[in-house]
Amino acid sequence: MDEYLYEQSSIIEFSGELGIRDIDDVHSRLTKALQAESVLVAVIDEHARVDLSFVQLFESARRTASASGGSFSLAAPAKGDLLDVLQRGGFVRSRDGRAFWLNESECP
Repeated sequence: MDEYLYEQSSIIEFSGELGIRDIDDVHSRLTKALQAESVLVAVIDEHARVDLSFVQLFESARRTASASGGSFSLAAPAKGDLLDVLQRGGFVRSRDGRAFWLNESECP
C-alpha cells in the first residue's frame, strides 16, 4: 500500500473471536467506521479466530466502500485462521480476491 495513502487512512483493528457469535459487534464497528471515513484500513490480528461470516462481512464492506467512492483495504496480507478460511472458501482464487486479501498486485 502506498505510504502516503496509509498515513491518510483511518485504522480499525480486529482481534480475538470474530465469528458468527461476535459478528454483530464486528458489523457495528465496521459500519460506523465506513460511514465516518472514506479511506479505511483494517488490521486483523494473525491469531484472530474467524469464520465465513467475518469474510462475508469484509467482502460486503469492500464493495460498499468502492461503490461510495471510498477505499477499504487490509494493512497486511491475511494470515492464520483467516487465510485458512479464505483458502477453503475460494476467496483467494481470483485476482481481485488475492489483491484484497493477500495484498497482491492486481497486475499479472
